[in-house]
Amino acid sequence: MKKKLIVLTTGGTGGHIFPAEAVASYLKKESDYKLVFVTDKRVQKRISGTLATLPIHYICATSVTGKTLLGKFNAAVKLAYGTLQAVRVLLRLRPQLVIGFGGYASVPTVLAAQFLHIPVALHEQNAVLGRANRLLARRTCLIATTFTPTKQIPHGTNTIQTGMPVRPQITKKAGVPYPTDTKEFRLFIMGGSQGARAFSDILPKALVALSPELKAKLVLTQQVRAEDMDRVQEEYRNSGIKSINLSPFFDNVPEILSETHLVISRSGSSSLAEFSALGRPALLIPLPTAADDHQTENARIWTANGAGWLMVEKETTPEIITERLTSLMENPAVLLNAAECALNTKPKTSAEKVLSDAIINILKDKKK
Repeated sequence: MKKKLIVLTTGGTGGHIFPAEAVASYLKKESDYKLVFVTDKRVQKRISGTLATLPIHYICATSVTGKTLLGKFNAAVKLAYGTLQAVRVLLRLRPQLVIGFGGYASVPTVLAAQFLHIPVALHEQNAVLGRANRLLARRTCLIATTFTPTKQIPHGTNTIQTGMPVRPQITKKAGVPYPTDTKEFRLFIMGGSQGARAFSDILPKALVALSPELKAKLVLTQQVRAEDMDRVQEEYRNSGIKSINLSPFFDNVPEILSETHLVISRSGSSSLAEFSALGRPALLIPLPTAADDHQTENARIWTANGAGWLMVEKETTPEIITERLTSLMENPAVLLNAAECALNTKPKTSAEKVLSDAIINILKDKKK
């Protein structure tokens, strides 16, 4: 029996790559399906896990937003060329379905599939439909959403809430109980793919201002941009903090999260899904420049049941952070309750299973 071919396509940030990786891992276990990955070469360095084991085709893609008129023209030319490349790839592969996970690198392949009348499913990570998915939404079989509600979905579009697929490295840590040891307090500060400059500006001052007793048990792991590293290290010098681990990138995030009492983070949907999967409370400071302010929407929905706390960056000062951290570190019962609430935001059925089952149903309907 000939295997059904599914093409996965995605942009290069973790919010796009991680759900694609999770779905690829799930579908690869199904013997009836063959998977192929199509993306832009700039995504290449972020490909790992199951995605790295798939046949990969690279096409031209670029973002159109935030450019000059000439820049937008050049981007449109690249988009047209990338779509033509994708048409050639899809004509050669003849897939039964194309799944787009958002990001500009997914646009040419999804456009090509729609031109060739190949069924398309999209996954939207955020509480506001992303610009790439918004462009592609009207000619899809299905949009799978992470949040309810998800704003700016066209009226009449077929949708299903699946939640956010979580990468296998995280699911392996699911079930690790929340740490209740009060001798140490493990704080993980993560700022997205490249760290957050605002975190380097605000958080060292806030942590250094904690009481000597709290600093003496603080075990800090912080993502810091490479260009900010020297000044952040200097601010923490002689701070009295028990342990400090600073790096531009951590390749063991699942392990760090499983040992963490509290996370301070942006509110990208992949991060929130990982906090839910492990049941870890978070202090969220959304990226203010995120398109359509989707990170604030993500954070509002995620913290609504008590899983964490939302703070607006422009209103956040070192003094406010110091006060909030002092309160939380001195009240472990509050954090334990928030951890339980975070775990309760996790879907009862894994997002990758719900999404994969929906994909399988599309292929069954197509066969009929």
